[in-house]
Amino acid sequence: MEFDPRFGVFAVIASFFLVFLVIGIVLYVLGSIGLYTMAKNKNIENPWIAWIPIIQVYILGRIIRTLKIGEFEIPQVELVLPAIAIGGTIFSPIPMIGGLIGLAAFVINIFALHKLYTIYRPDEAVLFVILSVVLPFMGPIFIFIMRNDKPLKEEDLKGSVWES
Repeated sequence: MEFDPRFGVFAVIASFFLVFLVIGIVLYVLGSIGLYTMAKNKNIENPWIAWIPIIQVYILGRIIRTLKIGEFEIPQVELVLPAIAIGGTIFSPIPMIGGLIGLAAFVINIFALHKLYTIYRPDEAVLFVILSVVLPFMGPIFIFIMRNDKPLKEEDLKGSVWES
């Protein structure tokens, strides 16, 4: 029996795929545990939603409660976050619309993450956002690390640039 080098290449590619799949699952579980724990600690109804892909941003919206971008306040952020994520997924094949929705989702998620980080770790919030954008795998890790932190109260956020 002769060895075909194509099988070696396939084995290497499959190994890389498997490693990245495992890393993705681990990051997903860490982020879900973090959001689930934060939701339970804030007595948010149905914290198990943190385990549902895409819809888990509903829990993020419930945790942060409000989101302002400049002077614009996003109404019902807990509904807007999953809606824009689903819209981005549905419309992604359409070049212009999918790109615009994807960009809007990216910007809104950055602001939502900043608000979450500000609530739980105000001194590190900007650093966490930058690292979450540059190294996207860090977002779920930060959420997991902060899961048992005590959140700031709404009145403590009023003086910040992000909440007025």
